[in-house]
Amino acid sequence: MTHLQINGARLFVQDSGGTGMPVLFIHGLMLPGTSWHAQVDRFRATHRVITYDLRGQGQSEKTPHGLDLDTLAQDAATLIGQLGLDRVHVVAFSMGTFIAMRLAARRPDLVRSLTLIGPSADAEERANLPRYKALIAFVRLFGPSLAAGPLMKILFGDTFLADPAARATRDHWRGVLRGLPRTLSRAAAASAGRQAIRDLLPAITAPTLIVSGTEDRPISPERAFRVHQGITGSRFVPVAETGHAVMIERPDAFNALLAGFLQEVEAG
Repeated sequence: MTHLQINGARLFVQDSGGTGMPVLFIHGLMLPGTSWHAQVDRFRATHRVITYDLRGQGQSEKTPHGLDLDTLAQDAATLIGQLGLDRVHVVAFSMGTFIAMRLAARRPDLVRSLTLIGPSADAEERANLPRYKALIAFVRLFGPSLAAGPLMKILFGDTFLADPAARATRDHWRGVLRGLPRTLSRAAAASAGRQAIRDLLPAITAPTLIVSGTEDRPISPERAFRVHQGITGSRFVPVAETGHAVMIERPDAFNALLAGFLQEVEAG
Protein backbone atom coordinates (compact mmCIF):
# COMPACT_ATOMS: atom_id res chain seq x y z
CA MET A 1 0.00 0.00 0.00
CA THR A 2 1.17 3.51 -0.75
CA HIS A 3 0.10 7.06 -1.45
CA LEU A 4 0.56 8.44 -4.97
CA GLN A 5 0.35 12.02 -6.13
CA ILE A 6 -2.32 12.06 -8.83
CA ASN A 7 -3.39 15.31 -10.50
CA GLY A 8 -2.58 17.35 -7.42
CA ALA A 9 -4.18 15.00 -4.88
CA ARG A 10 -2.55 12.40 -2.65
CA LEU A 11 -4.40 9.12 -3.25
CA PHE A 12 -4.21 5.96 -1.19
CA VAL A 13 -3.50 2.97 -3.46
CA GLN A 14 -3.22 -0.76 -2.78
CA ASP A 15 -1.58 -2.87 -5.50
CA SER A 16 -1.10 -6.64 -5.22
CA GLY A 17 1.58 -6.59 -7.92
CA GLY A 18 2.31 -9.68 -9.98
CA THR A 19 2.15 -10.45 -13.66
CA GLY A 20 -1.54 -11.25 -14.02
CA MET A 21 -3.94 -9.11 -16.02
CA PRO A 22 -4.59 -5.96 -13.95
CA VAL A 23 -8.02 -5.33 -12.42
CA LEU A 24 -8.79 -1.83 -11.15
CA PHE A 25 -11.60 -1.62 -8.59
CA ILE A 26 -13.35 1.75 -8.15
CA HIS A 27 -15.46 2.08 -5.01
CA GLY A 28 -18.64 4.04 -4.46
CA LEU A 29 -19.70 6.83 -2.16
CA MET A 30 -19.27 6.07 1.57
CA LEU A 31 -17.50 2.72 1.12
CA PRO A 32 -13.73 3.09 0.44
CA GLY A 33 -11.42 0.71 -1.38
CA THR A 34 -11.65 -1.79 1.47
CA SER A 35 -15.21 -2.52 0.32
CA TRP A 36 -13.60 -4.80 -2.29
CA HIS A 37 -11.86 -7.05 0.24
CA ALA A 38 -13.80 -10.17 -0.83
CA GLN A 39 -12.81 -9.53 -4.45
CA VAL A 40 -9.18 -8.80 -3.59
CA ASP A 41 -8.98 -12.09 -1.70
CA ARG A 42 -10.53 -13.98 -4.62
CA PHE A 43 -8.62 -12.48 -7.56
CA ARG A 44 -5.14 -11.59 -6.31
CA ALA A 45 -3.93 -15.14 -7.01
CA THR A 46 -4.78 -14.84 -10.71
CA HIS A 47 -4.71 -11.10 -11.42
CA ARG A 48 -2.88 -7.95 -10.45
CA VAL A 49 -5.47 -6.33 -8.20
CA ILE A 50 -5.52 -2.58 -7.61
CA THR A 51 -7.84 -0.68 -5.30
CA TYR A 52 -7.66 2.97 -4.36
CA ASP A 53 -9.60 5.56 -2.40
CA LEU A 54 -11.11 8.35 -4.47
CA ARG A 55 -9.95 11.83 -3.62
CA GLY A 56 -12.15 13.18 -0.84
CA GLN A 57 -12.78 9.72 0.60
CA GLY A 58 -11.12 6.97 2.62
CA GLN A 59 -7.41 7.50 3.24
CA SER A 60 -6.94 9.75 0.21
CA GLU A 61 -6.56 13.49 0.51
CA LYS A 62 -9.75 15.35 1.42
CA THR A 63 -9.42 17.99 -1.26
CA PRO A 64 -12.06 20.75 -1.21
CA HIS A 65 -12.10 20.83 -5.01
CA GLY A 66 -11.81 18.36 -7.90
CA LEU A 67 -14.55 16.07 -6.63
CA ASP A 68 -16.62 16.27 -9.81
CA LEU A 69 -16.94 13.06 -11.75
CA ASP A 70 -14.97 14.27 -14.78
CA THR A 71 -11.96 15.02 -12.59
CA LEU A 72 -12.32 11.68 -10.82
CA ALA A 73 -12.31 9.94 -14.20
CA GLN A 74 -9.11 11.80 -15.09
CA ASP A 75 -7.64 10.63 -11.78
CA ALA A 76 -8.38 7.02 -12.73
CA ALA A 77 -6.74 7.44 -16.15
CA THR A 78 -3.66 9.07 -14.60
CA LEU A 79 -3.42 6.33 -11.98
CA ILE A 80 -3.43 3.63 -14.67
CA GLY A 81 -0.63 5.43 -16.50
CA GLN A 82 1.40 6.13 -13.38
CA LEU A 83 1.31 2.44 -12.44
CA GLY A 84 2.69 1.64 -15.89
CA LEU A 85 -0.35 -0.39 -16.91
CA ASP A 86 -1.63 -0.94 -20.42
CA ARG A 87 -5.30 -1.95 -20.56
CA VAL A 88 -7.07 -2.93 -17.37
CA HIS A 89 -10.27 -4.64 -16.35
CA VAL A 90 -12.31 -1.98 -14.55
CA VAL A 91 -14.80 -3.06 -11.88
CA ALA A 92 -16.88 -0.30 -10.32
CA PHE A 93 -19.69 0.20 -7.84
CA SER A 94 -22.33 2.95 -7.65
CA MET A 95 -20.56 6.34 -7.79
CA GLY A 96 -17.57 4.41 -9.10
CA THR A 97 -19.64 3.41 -12.14
CA PHE A 98 -20.23 7.08 -12.99
CA ILE A 99 -16.44 7.43 -13.07
CA ALA A 100 -15.79 4.14 -14.89
CA MET A 101 -18.26 4.89 -17.70
CA ARG A 102 -16.61 8.25 -18.33
CA LEU A 103 -13.20 6.56 -18.36
CA ALA A 104 -14.29 3.79 -20.73
CA ALA A 105 -15.99 6.20 -23.13
CA ARG A 106 -13.18 8.77 -23.24
CA ARG A 107 -10.14 6.50 -22.86
CA PRO A 108 -11.07 3.20 -24.50
CA ASP A 109 -7.36 2.50 -24.94
CA LEU A 110 -7.09 1.97 -21.16
CA VAL A 111 -10.07 -0.33 -20.56
CA ARG A 112 -9.96 -4.06 -21.36
CA SER A 113 -13.40 -4.75 -19.87
CA LEU A 114 -15.98 -2.99 -17.75
CA THR A 115 -18.03 -4.39 -14.87
CA LEU A 116 -20.64 -2.07 -13.37
CA ILE A 117 -22.56 -2.71 -10.13
CA GLY A 118 -25.63 -0.53 -9.71
CA PRO A 119 -24.88 1.93 -12.53
CA SER A 120 -26.86 4.88 -13.83
CA ALA A 121 -26.17 7.12 -16.80
CA ASP A 122 -28.89 9.55 -15.77
CA ALA A 123 -28.78 12.60 -13.55
CA GLU A 124 -30.12 11.97 -10.05
CA GLU A 125 -33.91 11.64 -10.08
CA ARG A 126 -35.62 14.89 -9.10
CA ALA A 127 -37.78 13.09 -6.56
CA ASN A 128 -34.67 11.95 -4.68
CA LEU A 129 -32.86 15.29 -4.60
CA PRO A 130 -34.64 16.92 -1.61
CA ARG A 131 -34.04 13.85 0.55
CA TYR A 132 -30.40 13.53 -0.50
CA LYS A 133 -29.76 17.25 -0.01
CA ALA A 134 -31.21 17.05 3.50
CA LEU A 135 -29.05 14.02 4.30
CA ILE A 136 -25.92 15.71 2.91
CA ALA A 137 -26.61 18.82 5.00
CA PHE A 138 -27.12 16.67 8.10
CA VAL A 139 -23.81 14.85 7.56
CA ARG A 140 -22.01 18.16 6.96
CA LEU A 141 -23.34 19.61 10.23
CA PHE A 142 -23.38 16.63 12.57
CA GLY A 143 -21.24 13.93 10.95
CA PRO A 144 -22.44 10.57 9.65
CA SER A 145 -22.68 8.71 12.96
CA LEU A 146 -26.31 9.65 13.61
CA ALA A 147 -27.17 8.98 9.96
CA ALA A 148 -25.81 5.41 9.89
CA GLY A 149 -29.31 3.89 9.88
CA PRO A 150 -30.53 5.70 6.74
CA LEU A 151 -27.16 5.15 5.05
CA MET A 152 -27.39 1.39 5.70
CA LYS A 153 -30.80 1.37 4.00
CA ILE A 154 -29.32 3.14 0.98
CA LEU A 155 -26.50 0.63 0.61
CA PHE A 156 -28.17 -2.66 1.47
CA GLY A 157 -31.37 -4.49 0.60
CA ASP A 158 -34.13 -5.60 2.95
CA THR A 159 -33.16 -9.28 2.75
CA PHE A 160 -29.57 -8.58 3.83
CA LEU A 161 -30.65 -6.17 6.57
CA ALA A 162 -33.00 -8.79 8.05
CA ASP A 163 -30.72 -11.83 7.68
CA PRO A 164 -29.47 -13.07 11.09
CA ALA A 165 -26.47 -14.71 9.42
CA ALA A 166 -25.33 -11.32 8.08
CA ARG A 167 -25.31 -9.58 11.46
CA ALA A 168 -21.52 -9.46 11.83
CA THR A 169 -21.12 -8.05 8.32
CA ARG A 170 -23.80 -5.45 8.98
CA ASP A 171 -22.15 -4.43 12.23
CA HIS A 172 -18.82 -4.01 10.47
CA TRP A 173 -20.17 -1.71 7.76
CA ARG A 174 -22.34 0.22 10.20
CA GLY A 175 -19.12 0.94 12.10
CA VAL A 176 -17.45 2.09 8.88
CA LEU A 177 -20.34 4.46 8.17
CA ARG A 178 -20.26 5.89 11.67
CA GLY A 179 -16.57 6.66 11.28
CA LEU A 180 -16.91 8.61 8.02
CA PRO A 181 -15.77 12.27 8.12
CA ARG A 182 -18.08 15.24 7.69
CA THR A 183 -16.11 16.16 4.58
CA LEU A 184 -17.79 13.22 2.83
CA SER A 185 -20.65 15.64 2.22
CA ARG A 186 -18.55 17.25 -0.53
CA ALA A 187 -18.23 14.00 -2.50
CA ALA A 188 -21.91 13.25 -1.85
CA ALA A 189 -22.92 16.60 -3.29
CA ALA A 190 -20.81 15.96 -6.40
CA SER A 191 -22.48 12.59 -6.90
CA ALA A 192 -26.02 13.88 -6.33
CA GLY A 193 -25.44 16.81 -8.68
CA ARG A 194 -24.04 14.73 -11.53
CA GLN A 195 -24.97 15.30 -15.16
CA ALA A 196 -26.53 12.64 -17.37
CA ILE A 197 -24.07 10.82 -19.66
CA ARG A 198 -26.39 8.74 -21.82
CA ASP A 199 -24.73 10.31 -24.86
CA LEU A 200 -21.41 8.72 -23.83
CA LEU A 201 -22.71 5.16 -23.70
CA PRO A 202 -22.39 4.42 -27.45
CA ALA A 203 -18.68 5.29 -27.18
CA ILE A 204 -18.10 2.43 -24.73
CA THR A 205 -16.69 -0.43 -26.77
CA ALA A 206 -15.13 -2.61 -24.05
CA PRO A 207 -16.96 -5.84 -23.15
CA THR A 208 -19.33 -4.81 -20.39
CA LEU A 209 -21.08 -6.68 -17.57
CA ILE A 210 -23.84 -4.88 -15.66
CA VAL A 211 -24.96 -6.26 -12.29
CA SER A 212 -28.00 -4.99 -10.40
CA GLY A 213 -29.58 -6.10 -7.13
CA THR A 214 -33.34 -6.52 -7.40
CA GLU A 215 -33.72 -4.71 -4.03
CA ASP A 216 -31.48 -1.80 -5.01
CA ARG A 217 -33.05 1.40 -3.64
CA PRO A 218 -30.82 4.26 -4.88
CA ILE A 219 -30.43 2.92 -8.43
CA SER A 220 -33.26 0.65 -9.46
CA PRO A 221 -32.73 -2.32 -11.77
CA GLU A 222 -34.77 -0.40 -14.36
CA ARG A 223 -32.26 2.44 -14.35
CA ALA A 224 -29.34 0.02 -14.50
CA PHE A 225 -31.03 -1.78 -17.41
CA ARG A 226 -31.11 1.50 -19.35
CA VAL A 227 -27.32 1.54 -19.14
CA HIS A 228 -27.31 -1.96 -20.62
CA GLN A 229 -29.53 -0.75 -23.45
CA GLY A 230 -27.11 2.08 -24.20
CA ILE A 231 -23.91 -0.02 -24.34
CA THR A 232 -23.78 -2.22 -27.42
CA GLY A 233 -23.16 -5.88 -26.64
CA SER A 234 -23.32 -5.44 -22.87
CA ARG A 235 -24.68 -8.13 -20.56
CA PHE A 236 -27.22 -7.45 -17.78
CA VAL A 237 -27.45 -9.72 -14.74
CA PRO A 238 -30.02 -9.10 -11.97
CA VAL A 239 -29.18 -10.56 -8.56
CA ALA A 240 -32.27 -11.60 -6.59
CA GLU A 241 -32.93 -10.49 -3.00
CA THR A 242 -29.93 -8.15 -3.05
CA GLY A 243 -29.58 -4.41 -2.58
CA HIS A 244 -27.14 -1.84 -3.92
CA ALA A 245 -23.82 -3.24 -2.62
CA VAL A 246 -23.99 -6.59 -4.42
CA MET A 247 -20.28 -7.37 -3.91
CA ILE A 248 -20.72 -7.16 -0.13
CA GLU A 249 -24.13 -8.79 0.23
CA ARG A 250 -23.43 -11.66 -2.20
CA PRO A 251 -19.64 -11.86 -2.51
CA ASP A 252 -19.50 -15.48 -3.66
CA ALA A 253 -22.20 -15.02 -6.30
CA PHE A 254 -20.64 -11.79 -7.55
CA ASN A 255 -17.13 -13.25 -7.62
CA ALA A 256 -18.37 -16.18 -9.68
CA LEU A 257 -20.01 -13.80 -12.17
CA LEU A 258 -16.88 -11.67 -12.40
CA ALA A 259 -14.53 -14.65 -12.72
CA GLY A 260 -16.54 -16.11 -15.58
CA PHE A 261 -16.74 -12.76 -17.33
CA LEU A 262 -13.01 -12.04 -17.03
CA GLN A 263 -12.15 -15.53 -18.24
CA GLU A 264 -14.39 -15.07 -21.26
CA VAL A 265 -12.90 -11.67 -22.10
CA GLU A 266 -9.32 -12.88 -21.70
CA ALA A 267 -9.97 -15.97 -23.79
CA GLY A 268 -11.34 -13.82 -26.59
